[in-house]
Amino acid sequence: MKKYVITIIILFAIILLSIGGYFIYSQAKTNESNNTNTLKEKGFSEIEFLSLEIVSMMNQINNISYSNFKMVNEEIPNSDQSQENSIETENTINNSKIESNGILTSDNSKIDWNSLKNKIESMYSTWTTVMMDLSTLNVNKENLTQYNNIMDEITKSFEKEDKKASLTHLSDLHNLLSQYLKDFSDDSQKISLFTVKSYILYAYSYCEQDDWDNVTNCIAKAKQEFSNILNNQMTNVNDIDIINKAYILINELEKNSKNKDKDIFHINYSNLMQELENIG
Repeated sequence: MKKYVITIIILFAIILLSIGGYFIYSQAKTNESNNTNTLKEKGFSEIEFLSLEIVSMMNQINNISYSNFKMVNEEIPNSDQSQENSIETENTINNSKIESNGILTSDNSKIDWNSLKNKIESMYSTWTTVMMDLSTLNVNKENLTQYNNIMDEITKSFEKEDKKASLTHLSDLHNLLSQYLKDFSDDSQKISLFTVKSYILYAYSYCEQDDWDNVTNCIAKAKQEFSNILNNQMTNVNDIDIINKAYILINELEKNSKNKDKDIFHINYSNLMQELENIG
């Protein structure tokens, strides 16, 4: 009887240990999964931030803005003290006014290269942290090392104030982001969206070179990739209107490439990029 009781106790202990072990293992796997998902979300946020910075610099090279108006300050002689919304200084008055900021009214030959140089310099320090996170997510190491190399080329083209080379290298940089996303993300829509943006940015850079054949080819590839997003509209109910509008704008951009008119291309490019950035 005593042996029987001991056996039961041992079996009971084994069962408890098994349940406890399984619980600890399950909890560890859950924590590991949660940590991985958190890191993936962080990785995507970092890539999205870099994407916005790259697009902003590419737009700035041709003074393309998503707003048709801008606030500017001008200095006028101190004698004109009757101006409204003015702040008096010792010799001049700073007066704020709203000016048109459209593509057709902007002078795209005047580029603020110093601003662009500051932006690319800040991206060097940002990249160190991002690279560590992407390395943890097992992003291709060779592709990661390419990022700094391309930033070096961008810096050189900024220093030379070379518009064509700057746009080409910035497009290459954005394309790398698409490759990184493919390495760790399971979100097919995000991957397709980044790929579409990269094709459109390449088209924009080829437009600067008057290479309209490559402009057309890149837009065709963007259109084909965008079909993946169109086919998943049932899972993108909140974005259906934006998705459909973006698809129409891709078609408009395709028509513009055949007309070979840079200004019209820039207008439709700007409208399309705004819609792409609004897709969740």
